[in-house]
Amino acid sequence: MSNLTQRLLLFFVGVPAIIAIVVFLPQGRHAAVVALLLLFSGGSGVELGRLFVDKGIAVKPAVFGAIAAVGPGLFYAALFIKRGSLAAAGIGSFVAAILAVIVLSAFAFSPKEKIPDILPRATGYGFAFIYPGLLAGFLVLIAAQPPRATEAIITFACMTFGNDSLAWLAGTTLGKRRGLIAVSPNKSLEGFFGGVAGSLAGGLAAYFAFPASFPIPVWALLLMAVAVALATVLGDLFESGLKRSAGAKDSGGVVPGRGGFLDSFDSLLFAAPVFFGLAVLLRLFR
Repeated sequence: MSNLTQRLLLFFVGVPAIIAIVVFLPQGRHAAVVALLLLFSGGSGVELGRLFVDKGIAVKPAVFGAIAAVGPGLFYAALFIKRGSLAAAGIGSFVAAILAVIVLSAFAFSPKEKIPDILPRATGYGFAFIYPGLLAGFLVLIAAQPPRATEAIITFACMTFGNDSLAWLAGTTLGKRRGLIAVSPNKSLEGFFGGVAGSLAGGLAAYFAFPASFPIPVWALLLMAVAVALATVLGDLFESGLKRSAGAKDSGGVVPGRGGFLDSFDSLLFAAPVFFGLAVLLRLFR
């Protein structure tokens, strides 16, 4: 099956399936969506750990996976302790930081022969708390955003998936100016502008589909879409840099047409805190 066929199958089957889960299974503050996010975050952590191993750093990918799933899990649990996503973010971040201290403190008791490896290994495990762990926590906050979580999820999906889809389409059909970014030389300038257009189109679609969720001028929504588009692109480029540093083409192969969990999750990790922060500042979904 060609990559094009796999991508089209994912778009026409996978995306509607996710939308159905969002719309028809909102129970438990979208527990079904959160479960998917935990799966992707944990899987991304495992793949990130493998990249470290490919780089010659002796870490355990399974531990990376567990660390990566802790962050979003804590954010979700905190939502039931304190009402309000900002309070949950504070509690989740605090508990995650305490766990990070516990995990990293273990290196203080490293045997003599492993002391030279403390720096790269501790850096790796600490990094997993942030990427994907902490960043994935903002995806959970978007998914559980009261009282308009469904609208928040769909709006975020429209901006990010719209970016990815039009960037790919513009890049494959019109892309000529390539090689501008060293970590991802196949990316084109035309693909970038196509992605921004996709985020704008997705944002406008959500704006008119959920008017009650957007008590703001349309220009403010468009600025939000542009900010999310830029974060989406940066997230994709950052993960490309990680793979290129480790000498890997893909982070994995579990997602048809996409690669691994991290290949499918990378742009969302950077876009989520931007979307969430702007939503709070603009007082959306309240």
